[in-house]
Amino acid sequence: MSRKIVDLDVREILRQHGEPFDLIMDTFGQIGENDVLQLHATFEPTPLMRVQGKQGFQNAVQQVDDDYFIIQFYRQAASVPLWHIDNRGLEPPQPMIRTLEWLDGHREIEAGTMGLEIWNERVPALLLPELEERRLRYEITDEGAMTVVVRIQR
Repeated sequence: MSRKIVDLDVREILRQHGEPFDLIMDTFGQIGENDVLQLHATFEPTPLMRVQGKQGFQNAVQQVDDDYFIIQFYRQAASVPLWHIDNRGLEPPQPMIRTLEWLDGHREIEAGTMGLEIWNERVPALLLPELEERRLRYEITDEGAMTVVVRIQR
C-alpha cells in the first residue's frame, strides 16, 4: 500500500488576495486513498474542513504562527485527529528523534486531543519503550513495501 504526504502551500496566493480553491480541489482529486494532503494556509479554513469532512476526510490542524496554519487532510478513521509524519528514507536514529521531538513539542497528545501516526521503514523497536514510559498507547501495522505504520495515542 503506497502512502505519501502531498504538500500544498497556498499562503502566497492568499497574501496576494488570490483564490486558491480550484488548486486545492484539484490537489484533493489527485491524492490516493492512503495519502495525506498537507495544506499550508494563512488562516484555519473551517468551511473547507467542513466540505471535505462531508467527502470523508478527517483533518488535524497545527497553528505555527498568527498567520500560518498547517492542516492535514486524510481518510483514515480515528477517535481523535491524527498528525502524520513520514519517517521513511531517514537513517536511524533520525526517525526516533523526529518522532520524540514532535511528541515533546505538541501537548495535544498528552491531553488526548490529537494522536500521531508515523510511517517508518521498520518497526521502531527503540521507540516503543519510550512510548510506554510516557504511557502512550500504540498500534503497529506492517503494510509491507518498507512501510510500517505506528499510530500513537493517549
